[in-house]
Amino acid sequence: MDNTTTFAESVGGVTAYLEVTGDGSARPVVFPIHDEVVIGRDPQDSLASDKFLCIPEHTVSRRHARIRRRGDGYFVEDLHSFNGTFVLGERLTPGSWHPLHDGDEFSVASAQIVFHSLVVPAQDSMPTIIAKAVDATEFTRMIGTPPVATHGDVQRTVQKLHAMAQVSIALGAVKDRDTLIEKIMNFIFDLFPLAERAFILLRKNEGEAPVPVAARRRDGTIEDPDHVKISRTIVGEVLDRKQSILSVDTLSDRHFSSQVSIISQAIRSAMCVPLVIGGECLGLIQVDTSSDPHAFKEQDLEMLTGVCAEAAVALKNFQLYSEIENLLDGFVRASVQAIEERDPVTAGHSFRVAGYAEHLAMAVDRDSGAALRHVNFTHDQLREIRYAALLHDFGKVGVREHVLRKEKKLHHADMRMLEQRFLYARACLEREAYRQLAELHGEHELSMAEFRDVKRQVEQDLHEEFSRLDGFLASIRHANEPAISFTECPPDLQKVLDYAYPALDDPAAPLLNEFEFSALCIAKGCLTADERRQIEAHVADSYSFLILIPWTRDLGGVPAIAHGHHEKLDGSGYPMGLHGNQISMQTRILTICDIYDALTAGDRPYKKALPLERALDLIAMECRAGHLDQRLFDVFVASKSWLVAEHP
Repeated sequence: MDNTTTFAESVGGVTAYLEVTGDGSARPVVFPIHDEVVIGRDPQDSLASDKFLCIPEHTVSRRHARIRRRGDGYFVEDLHSFNGTFVLGERLTPGSWHPLHDGDEFSVASAQIVFHSLVVPAQDSMPTIIAKAVDATEFTRMIGTPPVATHGDVQRTVQKLHAMAQVSIALGAVKDRDTLIEKIMNFIFDLFPLAERAFILLRKNEGEAPVPVAARRRDGTIEDPDHVKISRTIVGEVLDRKQSILSVDTLSDRHFSSQVSIISQAIRSAMCVPLVIGGECLGLIQVDTSSDPHAFKEQDLEMLTGVCAEAAVALKNFQLYSEIENLLDGFVRASVQAIEERDPVTAGHSFRVAGYAEHLAMAVDRDSGAALRHVNFTHDQLREIRYAALLHDFGKVGVREHVLRKEKKLHHADMRMLEQRFLYARACLEREAYRQLAELHGEHELSMAEFRDVKRQVEQDLHEEFSRLDGFLASIRHANEPAISFTECPPDLQKVLDYAYPALDDPAAPLLNEFEFSALCIAKGCLTADERRQIEAHVADSYSFLILIPWTRDLGGVPAIAHGHHEKLDGSGYPMGLHGNQISMQTRILTICDIYDALTAGDRPYKKALPLERALDLIAMECRAGHLDQRLFDVFVASKSWLVAEHP
């Protein structure tokens, strides 16, 4: 599709244009709009070529859609096409008119079309020229109803629209503010060959004074934004009125000739345009030169105003994106803090792990060793790791509190009951001994001396038995302490399990039941098999929660990274038993950092904090056993990632 001739012939009445891509052309096509244009498959004899946009695809209807101007606005109508017309992803109802706004995207078959309006609302930065006494109203009328165009005017308009289309495409693809500012600077010096200097001022918040964020000269010299000399009169005029300014021969312009900044820099011609969107002024761009008093013309001001309109949209998008990002970050932090407050002993764990993981990921990204040279993390992937680390234990919200806060192998209440059973056993033994003494005296009518001797023996036997019980209780208390590494069940516990005492309702009551015995024989940690299953379920619960969040594409990996933080390379981990390459590099990083913090975190009731070297030795053992990634652990040690921890 080639519309160059059509466009050149009809540019005089253009107030909007279409930017068409995806129709088989190698580059975007600019199609001007007058009052009406029909979009279809085959050329229409009844329509002039400047009123028909041809998209030669079999899926496009012969007369597919129509765009019409009504007053200052444009509307699109689907002409009962077979495959429909879609605006911003929504299919239009045939026969109804849908309003179009600058930047709206719509599709006809495979063709992607962007609507651009050249009519800028007066409050949003329609140029005012403070030179030659040309005011905003006159300039607006001049733009809206131009005189009969000469060939040179046509060519300049074609070039302008093409340049604006390129600006729109380029700025729309930028993902961060610094890159946006860099591109804007490049466009300024490309579009205005006589420009010698350009700088950008932005407001941090609405109502605040703008501050310089970039300043450059045509030769590439970058000036310190903090030392840029600006005219407060020009800046005030532009920001307060939200109007563009063109000053021709500035030194003789009565508005600016007395300005110190203009005199000191010998500025001869300048353009200053606000960055306005939706009535909000985000800042401004100034372009100037000291060599030519007539370097810039009205058409240049219009061009810069268009660039600033595109830039303002992009800047506002970044601002909104930043606000959404801060909102998400605040939500994540608040959620993590709320979960960790259920167990104050482990508070701060997730924030520390996030700090370790982010630092380790950056260290891996910098590593030039052969083993990890192929691993590179983007900014978005680092954010993924950070959020996955912050939320990796979120599923613990579903773990019962007495399990979550368990300090010893036996719960506090169970241990208190066991201690009371020991006291009861002592009382029962004492009762039984004196009952037997009374029965012996009743049967044999012991003399006083004999009674004393027997009583003395009974008390000695009780003392020995009580000492034995004290030893049993000491063994239980020792066994009740959780172990960091695997330990054998203490042999004394079997003796306690076999011991019986004469209770009131049971002549051979057990001192220790099977449940207590199995809990005290836990080889590592303090959780029983059932309690461990409850704790391990938090991984699946975390995943179930995280997949409910509509993550953006750049954070889509958060649930999967968090889900695997207890997996081991040899398949011995949980919950899925993944092996080797089934575990992502981000998850392996998170696993190492999680284990390190669990070993070195401050003293907890169920364990003491391990010294750094001991903790690193234990992780190294896990690497040698094939559980963890040795390459990542080597970088963890070399970079000392544990020195950087994040706090809420």
